[in-house]
Amino acid sequence: MAQIFVQDYIRACMEMEKAVFSQQYEAPVLIYEHPRAGLSFNWGQTRLTAETKQVPLTRDLIRNGHKLPVIALCKRVMGPPGQVRLGRSDENDLVIPDETVSSRHAVFQEHRETGTYMLQDLASMNGTQVNGSRMIVGKTVVLFDGDVLAFGDSVFLFFYPDGLYDVLKANLDFL
Repeated sequence: MAQIFVQDYIRACMEMEKAVFSQQYEAPVLIYEHPRAGLSFNWGQTRLTAETKQVPLTRDLIRNGHKLPVIALCKRVMGPPGQVRLGRSDENDLVIPDETVSSRHAVFQEHRETGTYMLQDLASMNGTQVNGSRMIVGKTVVLFDGDVLAFGDSVFLFFYPDGLYDVLKANLDFL
């Protein structure tokens, strides 16, 4: 399967109306932003890290779209319905090849009635952060467009299809 980049979504925004875009790209996405800058020191649940890079402006998403990979939240392996598991192991739906990501790191759960997604950390060694706040193991967090998710040292932006379309289209029209 070919790697998909933000540039592919930009092209689709230019060619499609929002309703068609949302039908074709119905799964929320993670946009790989960057690994955290600097070296990290891990010891159990403690983490000391160098200063982290700031999240890009949406214009940066467009400018760097050709090199920002996109991962759709799609089920790939057997498991509970509505759940998408993330981790380093091939037994997950989303495999992140980063040594700071636990083999079973986190799980996304779709709320079927609202279509929103929640995220839960699965007691990962290096933790999960949402917008810079470390998640409490076992607690779920509702996700919103533009949330910054960090799994270990890998940082992603989260978007629902409609939200990604709106952000990209608004900035394409502005440029």
